[in-house]
Amino acid sequence: MKKLILILLIPLFGCSQNSDIKPYVNFLKKTEKKSAKDYILQQFKERDIVIICERDHSDVSQYELIKEIMSDDYFKHNVKNVFTEIGVINLQPEITEFLKTSGLDSLYVEKKLNEFQQNADFYAIWNRYSYHYFLRTIYDLNNNSENKISYYPSDSEFDWNKVKNVEDFTREYEIEIEPRDSIIAYNIINQYEKIKSKTNNKALVILNYRHAFKINTIHKNGELQKNVGKYLSDYFGKGVVSVLSNRPFFFKKGKSWEYKLIQDGKWDASFKFLNIENIGFNLENSVFGNDNFDMWNEMSEVKYNDAFDGFVFYKTIEEHNLIDNFNGLISKDFEEEYFRRYKIILDYNEDSTKLKKLNNQEYKEAVLKELNTKKVRKYRDFEYLIESRDKYLNE
Repeated sequence: MKKLILILLIPLFGCSQNSDIKPYVNFLKKTEKKSAKDYILQQFKERDIVIICERDHSDVSQYELIKEIMSDDYFKHNVKNVFTEIGVINLQPEITEFLKTSGLDSLYVEKKLNEFQQNADFYAIWNRYSYHYFLRTIYDLNNNSENKISYYPSDSEFDWNKVKNVEDFTREYEIEIEPRDSIIAYNIINQYEKIKSKTNNKALVILNYRHAFKINTIHKNGELQKNVGKYLSDYFGKGVVSVLSNRPFFFKKGKSWEYKLIQDGKWDASFKFLNIENIGFNLENSVFGNDNFDMWNEMSEVKYNDAFDGFVFYKTIEEHNLIDNFNGLISKDFEEEYFRRYKIILDYNEDSTKLKKLNNQEYKEAVLKELNTKKVRKYRDFEYLIESRDKYLNE
């Protein structure tokens, strides 16, 4: 009997609670257990626009949440509109029409998805698989439903067909890309004004990192950084809500970039302690919202509820899968164009070492092989992130 009692008690004491996470744990115990998807859909019943702060561009798990949201009947009937920071605005007419065209041949669909990926950005190629996954999700949902989702890429205009040399690239990049946040915000506002008179006048907006902040930020040199979320918040007022999801954030240390967890891992530890992997709640009047906004170190007086209205926890960082590249990213008919763009960007960056390598066929073949091979990875400094979280669970 004593052995049996011991065995039953082991799970109860396998994970102890550090006093540093007690306030978060107590809050979560009292919080309604509403899933991340349901929390975000609830926001649409009260607001017109919901901003989701994208994690690392490469993380596909967050797009699984977005897929859940877009697949819901409420979203398909009452929202229907999606905007993203990724994707140049000049692709908008073609991509919107394509995603609403049902019954296309599967090979043609894949070809078009790859083309949109190839032309999505001012880089030689946008290699984050999450964008392909996202576009495929919308196409599949639209292909099987009468309620079509409208998608609006909203990044600065950029057309590689207009770029013949490094001088063209310099002109197009520096004129069209900066100040990028004001351009993205204008593109979203301008398009939203066109659709808001329709029955479905709500929109999901996906912005990465600081672009989603409802506040402007300040750099170490004192320079003010204006953010898309702030522009939208100022324009739409209480009609817009911005939601942060659990994530590491990156910061510059010396000449390199490093990842950290929010509040040094305390937030993630509190969810792990309670085995919560899917929840959403408001930041206002919460212990989470009252924490200093450490995602941007130069603004220590700012609180999380100043930058965001809500928070969703969706999957632990162990389940965040960052995927780059995929088969067909550089299709045979795109190889020559890719290396043309790549050479121009190397010229722009004055990278003579890599420029010389472009004369080597083996090097070019290695580049093609890498870009056409799916690469699944974890966050940089992953072991450190795990340790920074779990140190609050093992006293």
